[in-house]
Amino acid sequence: MPKLLSLNNLYLILVFVVPGFIALSVRSQFITGRISSNSKDAILSYLTVTVIYSALVLSFVDPDLIGKSRLIWLLLVFVGPLILGLLLGINIQKDLVRRLLNRFGLYPVHAIPTAWDWKFSSMPEQWVLVTLKDGTRFGGFYGAQSFTSSSPDERDMYIQWVYDIGEDGTWSVPDSENGLLIAAGEIRTIEFLPYEGESQ
Repeated sequence: MPKLLSLNNLYLILVFVVPGFIALSVRSQFITGRISSNSKDAILSYLTVTVIYSALVLSFVDPDLIGKSRLIWLLLVFVGPLILGLLLGINIQKDLVRRLLNRFGLYPVHAIPTAWDWKFSSMPEQWVLVTLKDGTRFGGFYGAQSFTSSSPDERDMYIQWVYDIGEDGTWSVPDSENGLLIAAGEIRTIEFLPYEGESQ
């Protein structure tokens, strides 16, 4: 019976699993929710990405050169997948391939799983008008110091500056820069208003 952790088997794991793992790990920095927690599914995903990556690489790089140079081998196994993962992540953030396919009348399932993730993954500074489930409403400035959770189990939100809204709809400037943490499940709606100029 062959040893699972033999040197040859470790080499095969390194070559056929690690590039996919690196690419998908880098890609996951741009997206939430699509990486399986099941180890068998994850390894299959890594293997699939590695096979596609290898097919692309071998069409441009001479296989004999890979065997002769450790530097090229390291670049192809570690640096190349990192670049691939970065490109995949940028594609998701900018929606490049999806927009191209839409021009041809093709509408694939979006890679970002929820509207929450899609909106907050690349949202610029904006004013927000938040309505809670108990009917409370307040305005806020969602800027660089604000944060929304990317965990599907905990959709909490932190708004860096909060403003009171009067009965006539006017926003009153707070006496101090008050931030607010909203617990998951308390938000009914969020309206987004364009931000131009100073926040106060």
